Amino acid sequence: MTEEIQTQGSTSGSVQEPEIHTIPDKFYGAALKTRIEEKKVEAPVAPSPETKKRSIMAPVIVGVVLLLAVSGGFVYFNRDLIFPKPAPVVVETPPPPTPQSPAAPTDAAATSTNPQSVILNWTDKSDNESGFRIERDQGTGSFTPVTNLPPNSTSFLDASVEPGKSYSYRVIALNIAGESSPSDATFATVPNLPPELPPAPTLPPAGLDSDSDGITDLEEVLYVTDARTPDTDGDGFLDGNEVFHLYNPAGQAPVRLLDSSLVKIVTASIGWVMSIPASWSIAMDSTDGSRATIDTKHGELFKITIENNSEKKPILQWYLDTHPSVVATQVLKYRSKGGYEGVIGADLLSTFIPWGDRVFVMTYDLDGQTFINYRTTYSMILNSLVLSGLPKMSVPETGAPLPFEPSATTSGVIAQPVPVETEAATTSSAEQPTPTP
Repeated sequence: MTEEIQTQGSTSGSVQEPEIHTIPDKFYGAALKTRIEEKKVEAPVAPSPETKKRSIMAPVIVGVVLLLAVSGGFVYFNRDLIFPKPAPVVVETPPPPTPQSPAAPTDAAATSTNPQSVILNWTDKSDNESGFRIERDQGTGSFTPVTNLPPNSTSFLDASVEPGKSYSYRVIALNIAGESSPSDATFATVPNLPPELPPAPTLPPAGLDSDSDGITDLEEVLYVTDARTPDTDGDGFLDGNEVFHLYNPAGQAPVRLLDSSLVKIVTASIGWVMSIPASWSIAMDSTDGSRATIDTKHGELFKITIENNSEKKPILQWYLDTHPSVVATQVLKYRSKGGYEGVIGADLLSTFIPWGDRVFVMTYDLDGQTFINYRTTYSMILNSLVLSGLPKMSVPETGAPLPFEPSATTSGVIAQPVPVETEAATTSSAEQPTPTP
């Protein structure tokens, strides 16, 4: 049982007897079963020497810490004075080299081959340019800038020129240091526009060809063929193709026209020989045959002339010189079955064959006719032509079609000649043999 002793005093100072109060078991339960041990009060012990030593060291340590703190603060706030920073190391770099102006371009050359532009070329002699400036003088005596070009440029196409005018050019190299001396000036004249070409001529419409075999109904009469059958002799070749190649269209191959009575041979003392339909006539307008006219009996005429070419010019050049209103692109190539080469004029009705220092000319004269009725017969006569002193060469019939050759397999198809090449005008005619009358 736990006892609690309380002493109470009175106001009168009298001492009352202590009262003992008992705490009920319901409040402490098991606590009543424990024993109250009295605390033992120990007597004070005298401090040992080590304790005294520690008591002395404590303020010393505090003093040292305070001293360090004060000195550390002083050092921190005066660190730049106590520990001065080392002077920075200055590395001297040499100044960059002074930029040099680029070298002047050389070999400037301007050319113009058409009415729309000038091409300018030069040699780049510098390796430090940042670009080029192109300058142009249009005849005023002063150069003005046209354009700037990137480094390493060596050409410029000037498309701002005008036909028929002349221009001077120079080139200047540029960089950050300045510009080079200008190149030597170069000069170019722009060609004029070509004259406006006349309408391209076309052949008159062909005469009636009922069976589309390459010869008209009027020619069918000349060669005694059937106007309703394209292959009269049934040999696999159109009647027109056989006439063109000098074969008899009404006879089994290889019957030639010369082996029949359908054509006749005419000869001129000047040196030409040819075959014409037997029913036609020929008049020698000059006794030597340098002028002659073949009459078809239907209004159309074939005229033969021998022209002079004493300088032996190439046939294209000769033709252009004698027909100044014609340009080369209007002229067509010609080659006969005998290997003679020449040109077909711009009218498409005249053929020109070089003959040494002369030119053989044969012209189809419609004489007012509306239709061209003897186109294949015209080609047959030229294929039969022999010019004295000018050797003939057989042209394989399996090669490219000759001008105005009727197709051998397709009705109504006629081969067309091709334009001459302009370079042909420069081909020398000196290699052509001189005829011996």
